Amino acid sequence: MTVSSADKRGNAAPQFIANPWCLIEDGFEGDTLAVGETLFAQANGYIGTRGTFEDPIAPGVASVEGTFINGVYLREPIHYDEGAFGLATHNNKMILVPDGKRFELAVGGDVLKQGKNACASQRRSLDMRTGVLERTTRWELGAGKFVDVRCERFVSLARPGLIAFRYKVSSDGYRGEVTLKTGLDAAYGATGRGGDPRAGALSIKDCLTTPKAELVTGGRVVSHSVTASDAVVNAGYILSFGERMGNNEVLAPGFWGHEVSVTLTPGSEVELTKYVAYSDGVSADQARLMALLRADLEAAQKAGFDSLLAEHKKKFSAFWAAADITVAGPVAVQQGMRFNLFHLFQSAGKDGKRALSAKGLTGAGYDGHYFWDTEIYAVPFFVFTKPEIARALLSYRIGSLDKARERARTMAHKKGALFPWRTIGGEECSSYFPAGTGQYHINAAIAYAVLQYVGATGDDGFLKEGGAELLFETARIWMDLGHFNPRKGGKFCLSEVTGPDEYTAMADNNLYTNMMAQHHLEHAAALAERMQADMPDVYKSLQTKIGLEDEEVGAWAEAAANMYLPYDAALGIHEQCDGFLDKPEWDFDGTPEDHYPLLLHYHPLVIYRHQVLKQPDVVLAQMLLSDKFEAADKRRNLAYYEPRTTHDSTLSACMYAIANAEVGDKAKALEFFEETYRMDIDNRHGNTHYGVHIACMAGSWMGVTYGFAGMRYASGRLSFAPYLPEGWDGYGFKVQFRGQTVEVAVSTSGAEYTLSGDGPLLISHHGETIKLIADGPRLMPL
Repeated sequence: MTVSSADKRGNAAPQFIANPWCLIEDGFEGDTLAVGETLFAQANGYIGTRGTFEDPIAPGVASVEGTFINGVYLREPIHYDEGAFGLATHNNKMILVPDGKRFELAVGGDVLKQGKNACASQRRSLDMRTGVLERTTRWELGAGKFVDVRCERFVSLARPGLIAFRYKVSSDGYRGEVTLKTGLDAAYGATGRGGDPRAGALSIKDCLTTPKAELVTGGRVVSHSVTASDAVVNAGYILSFGERMGNNEVLAPGFWGHEVSVTLTPGSEVELTKYVAYSDGVSADQARLMALLRADLEAAQKAGFDSLLAEHKKKFSAFWAAADITVAGPVAVQQGMRFNLFHLFQSAGKDGKRALSAKGLTGAGYDGHYFWDTEIYAVPFFVFTKPEIARALLSYRIGSLDKARERARTMAHKKGALFPWRTIGGEECSSYFPAGTGQYHINAAIAYAVLQYVGATGDDGFLKEGGAELLFETARIWMDLGHFNPRKGGKFCLSEVTGPDEYTAMADNNLYTNMMAQHHLEHAAALAERMQADMPDVYKSLQTKIGLEDEEVGAWAEAAANMYLPYDAALGIHEQCDGFLDKPEWDFDGTPEDHYPLLLHYHPLVIYRHQVLKQPDVVLAQMLLSDKFEAADKRRNLAYYEPRTTHDSTLSACMYAIANAEVGDKAKALEFFEETYRMDIDNRHGNTHYGVHIACMAGSWMGVTYGFAGMRYASGRLSFAPYLPEGWDGYGFKVQFRGQTVEVAVSTSGAEYTLSGDGPLLISHHGETIKLIADGPRLMPL
């Protein structure tokens, strides 16, 4: 049984065996190799490496290699032929680092290559329970002789700098020498944009300079400087193999390795294990970093592959115990959901210094930049499954607060902090300001995520450790950006901003931005009041630090209470922004299918002049701020804006799935959900070779929890309104809330809620308040 992978726009994807826990590919699919390399990627939040074969690839087959360190970047100037004050000056580009996956196997002097040499059979399997990628290949040598290869590899969750490999070669009928060359490759190929701004242009030769290599027993450690910076990247490897295997050091430009040789006889097997480690820092710490790297390699070798794998598996086991979604329905759904959660977990930064890029650690798309995707799409997943990771992701924003203050001053704001639209190191990297810097709602997105995290966990310590400072500094921007407009009845208005729908730019009173700013301001004012009462010393110290006056806090509350929210009474809908309804409709009937996404085929001004959306805007607002909208308005908003949305962004379908579920259109909710859970496995947007779509992956989790289960968090309480999608017999998930766990299981029998913790806990089920206690499940009708 094979899961179909045909995309609606004809984009190719690998064929996978239907399996609820594994991604399994048989044979070699050269036409879709780069997509598969993205899908089979492995990471741990610090390092990530694409799922390329260990073997060389035949000439003419498109392969995209890549190993990355999260948060380490190349800072390069942005060149403008026509500049202007305040435009972003530099881009941050996630760099390529030395790759340790290369294993070059030669039999009888012939180097075996994927796509060239004959294979009697081959299978690659990524086990999402453990994060282990296993590959078995039966190389056909002719005359009934075969050489079998089995390679296992994993990126350690227990030791963030480590990748471990176990490579076995055995003979079936072959007698003769085999050689295996492996090491560190810092000369692998580059990628280019090819006219697509979403792609990333990377070349390792542009990233790293001045290599310095040192021998260690059984391996090498190599240090590189990051181009035009004080940063250094260190990589090393160490090998373990049998005594009867000879070895020689192999050096080439950009390659440091060993060649191991042995004579195989029929029925014999040899094994080699390889440990690859990485670190980064500044040049002043280089000697210490290299010593630590050598120690890490030696410790890994001493522990051995099996021991390292066991400690790594424990980390994955704990994740799945908290975050798994079970689906009693089509196996394609179960496989897709787990694949998405797998990549979310392994790509997210976990140390508070690194965040989560739009492509995770699977490819160079978007130059590895962090966006609002993290706070609005991914953070909710972690808040309710692994809150410590949500905390780490938000701590990264606190760590870049000074950079946000600098950006605010560049943008003429005398106070406060303005977070960048695209970044790695904290500076604004978007060279196209109408769809970049204009999206001031990034501040509100980060504030929303902080408030959600603190509310759902009760972690007031986070507020004391910078969370409150972030909320207050970002709130200040709205007061400087907006004004009380007498032409709008004295309401507080925000001018010249771009909402989530990037097909409408630089507008006044974007509803989403205004509502999210309102939420930000009212909660910041309420927090200031609470801190004054509950932690006066902390609040007074913070006031002194940032120069916060009581009058400012009062102004936040006043602006929130008087925020202008565009509404068209004749249509009974919230207008996306001032003047949106005055624009002509986009000619969808006259737009060729191959002209999507519009951004690649039409000048921005052509798009901006029409009523056409890239992704949800008003509809996103009514999902995030559900209690601020009347049910009838939600239905009318959805009916108006969905037909005008191209869904050119993978951020789109999940939110429309949730919106349709909320208004009771179960068929449409399922239809939109279908676009999310296998977005990358099926390569539905034709660009998975650039990397996975992290926001869409998180959106598929939202589609089940927020959509089908109707979960919301507001006013300190969880609420649910679950139902069963057509074709499903059930589904289940867990929610972490205030130190307790709520397990939700939905089936034809009803919705069952089970509390693990001290209890009790009040929740809402279809509007009815119920009390959960830790004495067994509570069954409620659907």
